[in-house]
Amino acid sequence: MKLNDALFELMFAVRSTTLSKIKSLHPELSPMHFKALKLTTKISECTGQKVAEKMGRDKAQINRLLKELVEKGLLYKTENANDKRSQLLNLTDDGKKIIASFEKVENEINQLLVKDITSDELATFIHISEKLKTSLEANTE
Repeated sequence: MKLNDALFELMFAVRSTTLSKIKSLHPELSPMHFKALKLTTKISECTGQKVAEKMGRDKAQINRLLKELVEKGLLYKTENANDKRSQLLNLTDDGKKIIASFEKVENEINQLLVKDITSDELATFIHISEKLKTSLEANTE
């Protein structure tokens, strides 16, 4: 099997399993909703512009997505003291609960992934993955 085939199959299996488990918990949310919610926890002083940049999507599309999350009561916006033209995104208590359930699913999948792998094998895999990513990034700039 070629490297790109192995990576594609692994990513597809992880994504499919994740989506299946998440859909059973929160069928009203799309994968894009989950990704946007998760990014609000990862990005310091999170704004719609930052989410759009991280997701590699059009700002207007992301703003519509974020508006849906606000309407669903999962996000709220506050004034950005550093830039009056933008607003900061924050998770509501319901949004935090969804993120917690999403993280639980991720942890379950991680446990399934590594159940037959030694800690040394996992460390080697992570090291090689980082090298592959670095090689790609160095050649795409």
